[in-house]
Amino acid sequence: MTSTVGYELNDSVATITMDDGKVNVLGPDMQAAINEALDRAEKDSAKAVVIAGNDRVFSGGFDLAVFQSGDAKAAHNMLAGGFELSVRCLTFPAPVIMAATGSAIAMGSFLLLSGDHRVGQPKTKCQAIEVAIGMTIPIAAIEIMRMRLTPAAFHRGAALASIYVGDETITAGWLDEIVEKDQVLASAQTAAAAAAQLHTGSHVATKLKARESALQAIRAGIDGLATEFSLG
Repeated sequence: MTSTVGYELNDSVATITMDDGKVNVLGPDMQAAINEALDRAEKDSAKAVVIAGNDRVFSGGFDLAVFQSGDAKAAHNMLAGGFELSVRCLTFPAPVIMAATGSAIAMGSFLLLSGDHRVGQPKTKCQAIEVAIGMTIPIAAIEIMRMRLTPAAFHRGAALASIYVGDETITAGWLDEIVEKDQVLASAQTAAAAAAQLHTGSHVATKLKARESALQAIRAGIDGLATEFSLG
C-alpha cells in the first residue's frame, strides 16, 4: 500500500485505513490506493472489509485543488473515480463496514453511505457541504443520498447542507451505530467479523437486487458527469 492507505488482514477481515496526515482528501492518489487495497482484499479472499479514517477524520471529500486547477479532464476523472469507488463498495463481493473515526464531509459522506454497515462516534459530523461552498451536488451523489437517507434528511442534507451529528446521524440514516471514539475501529472490526459469517454469495446477490434501481441511477449519473458539469 502507499503511505496514505494501510492494509491489514486478520481472520478473513481486511482493514483499509485512510491516512494522508490531514483530512483524507479523496483525490486521484487516494482513490487509486483504496482501489489497490480493495484489489488486495479480493485477492486475499477477505470475507469482510473495514474502511476507516484516521484519528481526525473519516474523509473531508474531494481534493478541491483539482477543481481549482482549471483542468476539466482532471476534475471529471476525480469525480468519476470517486463515484466509481462508491459503486465498488456498494457492489463489493463481501460486506463492507465503514469506520467513521471522525467527520465525513462531501465525497467522504457519500463514501460513508456506500458501506453495508457504518460505525461512528458521538462527534462524527456528516454533511454534504456542496451548496454551502458554491457547488452543485452531482446526480450520482444525490442518488447515493436518496438510497440511504430518510426522505426528510435527504432533502435537508442535499438542498440545505444540513449537518448531522450524534444520534441525528442514525435517525437520518448516515450511520448505523455510535460508539466511543476510541472504540470505532474495534467495533467496526467486530461488525465485520460477524458479517464474515454470512453466506457470501447470498449476501452479494441480495444486496445487488436490493440496490438495483439505485445503482442504475448512480451509474447514469457517472456516465453523465461530463454533460452535467460541461467537463471535457
